[in-house]
Amino acid sequence: MALVLACPACRADLPPDPFGGEGAPTPRLFAPGVVSTELREYGLALTPDMSEAYFTRRDRRGPPEILVTHFVGGAWSEPQPASFSYGRAEAPSISRDGDRMVFASDRALPLSGDVSDNIWESWRTGEGWSVPVPIAGDVNQPRWEDGEYDRGDESGPVLLPSGELLYWAGTHPDWGNDIYVAQPDAHGAFVEPRPLRLNSNGDDSYPAVSPDGRHLVFQSYGRAGAIGEQDLYVSERTAFGWTDPRPLPEPINSERSDGYASFSPDGRFFFFASDRGKDGGYYSIYRVDVAALGLDGSSVRSP
Repeated sequence: MALVLACPACRADLPPDPFGGEGAPTPRLFAPGVVSTELREYGLALTPDMSEAYFTRRDRRGPPEILVTHFVGGAWSEPQPASFSYGRAEAPSISRDGDRMVFASDRALPLSGDVSDNIWESWRTGEGWSVPVPIAGDVNQPRWEDGEYDRGDESGPVLLPSGELLYWAGTHPDWGNDIYVAQPDAHGAFVEPRPLRLNSNGDDSYPAVSPDGRHLVFQSYGRAGAIGEQDLYVSERTAFGWTDPRPLPEPINSERSDGYASFSPDGRFFFFASDRGKDGGYYSIYRVDVAALGLDGSSVRSP
């Protein structure tokens, strides 16, 4: 499917670098006052040309929604609700070619009527994003109660360059949230989900993968030796699977809560959400040079 952008008029004055050539050796707010405000913002996803940014915003009372901002005339535009965002919607992620959007929502599934968090997808068309549909396969599970614990929520979807789907799910009261991977079958349905070996007894969630597919960053709550309430961890993909996770260095991880990671499509920047500098657990989105992550001294740029 050819890439058709929803805001073609915005391309004419798009400079080569939507970040103005500015590096970020230490974390700095992304689009302060526009994207990062006094509300709760997290989960940034950029289109391949980095002219559109999708993210989750939640006010102090309402459900989360996915907003979009366009880079126009050297600045990010006032965010507006994405066309596919209604009800509770969060955690957007865009495929490497820009044609496919996956996200989480508790809107009712068409057949079962289940309203737990499930993973949905939308495709880029000439008129914008298509009407979302739940992803096919075995990933979306109905909510059910196991004592005082609810199972059946799936969120944080990421499409790997290899075609696999990463996401997290809460499946056991003693294990918390775990990160899963599902393979596409011949018809594109994601089947046989299995947990990654890097999961802990704490809550592991919201995976992000570098553009070359080599590094997986995720957030974890409750791991031994954590710096803050919730920290970011990185694992490298090898021929034998994902390596044991290690925490990202300070000041990316802080004494507060840090999570909701993503990479810029060109591999230069790393984005995450943190409640540093805010009260009440309200996140803002930060960016930092990928070099600050200390990813074994190698580049994470796409080949």
